[in-house]
Amino acid sequence: MTGSQRLPVEDLVLGLYVSELDRPWLESPFLFQGFSIGGDDELRQLRDCCEYVIVDLERSDADAVAALRRGSVDRRPPRMPAAEDAGAEARRRELEVIFGSEAYPNPGRFRRLLREADGIRRQARRVVDELMAEVRAGHSVDSSQAREVVRYLVRTITRNTTASLWLNNLKARDEYTAIHCMNVCVLSLAFGRYLNMATEELEMLGLGALLHDIGKMRTPGEVLNKPGPLTEEEFAVMRRHPMEGYEAMVKAGDVPQAALDIIRGHHERVSGRGYPAGMVGESIPLSVRVVAIADVYDAMTSDRVYRDAMSADEAIKVLFRSAADDFGRDLVEAFIRCIGIYPMGSLVELNTGALGVVISSQPEARLRPVLVMVRNPDGEVYEKRLLLNLAALDEDPEAAAITVRRVVNPADYDIDVVGITLKELAGSS
Repeated sequence: MTGSQRLPVEDLVLGLYVSELDRPWLESPFLFQGFSIGGDDELRQLRDCCEYVIVDLERSDADAVAALRRGSVDRRPPRMPAAEDAGAEARRRELEVIFGSEAYPNPGRFRRLLREADGIRRQARRVVDELMAEVRAGHSVDSSQAREVVRYLVRTITRNTTASLWLNNLKARDEYTAIHCMNVCVLSLAFGRYLNMATEELEMLGLGALLHDIGKMRTPGEVLNKPGPLTEEEFAVMRRHPMEGYEAMVKAGDVPQAALDIIRGHHERVSGRGYPAGMVGESIPLSVRVVAIADVYDAMTSDRVYRDAMSADEAIKVLFRSAADDFGRDLVEAFIRCIGIYPMGSLVELNTGALGVVISSQPEARLRPVLVMVRNPDGEVYEKRLLLNLAALDEDPEAAAITVRRVVNPADYDIDVVGITLKELAGSS
């Protein structure tokens, strides 16, 4: 075997050199255009996002090429870590309950779950607003309501992750900090659940995430809301918010240490280049890194006073490129597996030309998400809202040919994802 060879991803083994994908590199989570498969995580990602690749046999490890020649390829997918495997199975069962195995699921149950999740979210938002007002005014803070609402959020997300995450599409540029705290809490809890964290761990994770930016209430408005790059002096002021939030919550006297660690440490990075303490590697607790990833992801995918939001798939690529220096590659890859190759709220174009917004995807079918269809192949708006479960189409050979072609920018098609989310919440077409 010499030269290059096209291989289905099921035949890939460690040591092979991947020179081309069956999709543009920018639509994949891989940092480099060409790489040797060095571990099970890379195998898993290739099997998640591709059907075949081109392998450069001359640049591949000799033992890997010999395994191909002998035909002794282990076609079983590499196993997830046990905790992730349990979390993925729980997510699969949840999606079966919501969408079943029908290609065109009845949207009624999903809409009921949306309204339930929205009720809890509204309670949490009220608590966040009250706490922020107290910190802004310099008053003493009672965090008991925050702890209680996080318990409700944990229960909701444990059985209703999909609807809870879908509501993270509801973002407003002029209410950034409060909504960001809400979204980071929901994202962190969804990721923590995927990692199979225990209920008590999730409650501490959620409380720290909900309060992670509380210190920004002591940051001057002209710095916090500046519509342009910060000066060195202004950035120094901004960097004080983790410690100021930590001190405010310590003064409250009833916030557990695990949540305090998140408030203080959510800008720490494994390279040691974070702040305020410059912590390194595993000295940063897992819960802190979970919230830090959710914080960065939501910030990148939100409109800010100084820039427009980045698309979800672009944000994933940025996270992946910085993973080793910021949060640890394994944890970022787990986050990508959690939220999917096509994250919720992404607008995708099918190979038929139709457009749909991603609601969710099953862990074992990340390239076959559930969509809210918004435009038909002729570019016309659907008069009645339609859900399409691409994974369920696999039972029909003809329909199974319908695939996601690419992620597209909603602005290019004048599609309002926030408006679609609100309509789904209201249960209207």
